[in-house]
Amino acid sequence: MMHAPPLPDVESIVYATLKDLGGISVFAYDAGAGWPYVSETVSVQVDVHASSKKRTHDRVYQARQMLLQLPFDPASQVGRVEILSGPQWLPEPDGAPRYVLRVGVSVRAFRKVK
Repeated sequence: MMHAPPLPDVESIVYATLKDLGGISVFAYDAGAGWPYVSETVSVQVDVHASSKKRTHDRVYQARQMLLQLPFDPASQVGRVEILSGPQWLPEPDGAPRYVLRVGVSVRAFRKVK
């Protein structure tokens, strides 16, 4: 029986792309794949924190730009990035600065050539 190759870990791809910005947390909240299960779109939320609203704003727009560039990097295995919502100002309950960005990231499985 032939199985589809494994799909890339989208959370890891997004986090690896943004981690050097600092103040970033990433989590997937939805995913979907259709037959023949060689591609998947994962909805990811990116929370961006910094010491002030302006710095958080600047950082979230930098993160947005970096994510939109992923499909142009063949090594990323990302075929498409779509902005689902945001950036949206959503401070933490204690008032700490936070912007939230939600994106849909589509990836495709690739068979390794032996």
